[in-house]
Amino acid sequence: MGDRRPRIGVISDIHSNFYAFQTCVKYMEQQGITTFLLLGDYISDTPFVRETLDYVAELQSRYQVHLLKGNREDYMLEQRSVRLGQREGPLWKNNSCSGSLLYTFEKLTEEDFAFFESLPKAFVFSAADYPAVTCCHGSPENTRELMELDGENTRQWMERVETEYLLAAHTHMPGELVWKGKRYFNAGSCGLAVNEVGRAQCLILNGTEQDGRKGWDAEFLSLPYDKEDLIRQMYESGLTERAPWFVNSILYNLITGINVTAQLVSGASELQRKADPEGKLSWPDIGEEYFQRTALELGIPDYRRNTIPKRE
Repeated sequence: MGDRRPRIGVISDIHSNFYAFQTCVKYMEQQGITTFLLLGDYISDTPFVRETLDYVAELQSRYQVHLLKGNREDYMLEQRSVRLGQREGPLWKNNSCSGSLLYTFEKLTEEDFAFFESLPKAFVFSAADYPAVTCCHGSPENTRELMELDGENTRQWMERVETEYLLAAHTHMPGELVWKGKRYFNAGSCGLAVNEVGRAQCLILNGTEQDGRKGWDAEFLSLPYDKEDLIRQMYESGLTERAPWFVNSILYNLITGINVTAQLVSGASELQRKADPEGKLSWPDIGEEYFQRTALELGIPDYRRNTIPKRE
């Protein structure tokens, strides 16, 4: 008889990168995996919104798939509520603050919004008689919370959850932490990996058994995909026109593996605050010149104009 220990595919932070998403799924299928945990941030930042969500639905039709909500899905639901007059908030517009989000929002259907609303912030995954795993995107209570591998809040959450294992994403930094007899795994980012160029990060949870005690180990994966074609699609989609400096930072991430998008947005916001101390303007009305100045300070090259030759 073969090894019957469970193997679970874990994918997160796809960010509409269908190429990377498909690469992870196909690899896992080749490994015989039929159970998947998808940990949120399916969409935004790269062009393939529809393809990604359709592939999620296809995956659900063929396998056992457990899904939860990421902060990007939360953003989309909040903007919809603003547009329906159900909550106060700014309307997204085509600029470096919100143009990329608006691009994604415009491709969503009512079925997509209903799907996002159905997703939990966290769930507890169980497989046979193996230990339960608490799964979330940011933290069990907040899709936006960052549980860094060295974070004090991460250790606090490990103590708070009832399970021996905690699985999350959102930080785009894969790895694991052992603390007070518990283990925390972060899946990294499938679509916008940090410190790896042209690679899709994901992991496989492998069931283990030692001295009669069952548990889980994480097999961290870094899989190559067609980065060059994705970058071409970034230009052809019009994203660089709709959110010039924000998308420029996404291109910087894809080309170099360096992710300073959060620093870009916070830096531009601070420059705007200094220039407008009375607060007459606020997000998403931050001037492009502030993004440009911050990009220069961060050392981000200007990729806004496509200099990549077309494929024959």
